[in-house]
Amino acid sequence: MARVGRRQGDPGTRGTIIDAARAEFLERGYGATTIRSVARRAQVDPALVYHYFTDKPTLYASTLNLPGDPQRIMREVQVSPASPGSRLVAGFLAQWESGPGEPGRAFVNMVQAMSSSPDAARSLREFLADRIWAPLAEDEQARWRTTMISSLLMGLAWNRYVMRAEPLASASLPDIAEHVGPVLEGLMFGAAGQDQG
Repeated sequence: MARVGRRQGDPGTRGTIIDAARAEFLERGYGATTIRSVARRAQVDPALVYHYFTDKPTLYASTLNLPGDPQRIMREVQVSPASPGSRLVAGFLAQWESGPGEPGRAFVNMVQAMSSSPDAARSLREFLADRIWAPLAEDEQARWRTTMISSLLMGLAWNRYVMRAEPLASASLPDIAEHVGPVLEGLMFGAAGQDQG
């Protein structure tokens, strides 16, 4: 007799969960989507979602094919006070250049998804606000700084991977970090931070 109920794990389960999560994030947004709602849509037990994805941010990153969790980069930058801007630039770009395929391909794919769907853009904005910027944006000035930092990083990736603007397109990550890091630190800490560095 065939079993009835939620599906068990099989080779296609991970893909099914990602498809269900992508649909949930598009329909409900990042904030309103839960592991349970994704599991319900995928017709699996929530424990199986946690088996493949440790938490909601990891699941969301998988729906975008992000190469890594952006919060990891922020944690690594905060570990050492030396050259945080350069380390943030290098970490941000390195995540798009790791993994299979052409370096930067995951960024190009993400940009295409965001450009074609306002709902996808909204979900990404909520994800970044919740996962990265919320702990740092304690007041209006801090919110402005985090928005400008995000704009600089996204513009950097846009020019390197989409526009292929030189010298960014062919420069090494250490060279880019050396040139752009101090500018980023100016945004991170203001003029006082630059004077101290």
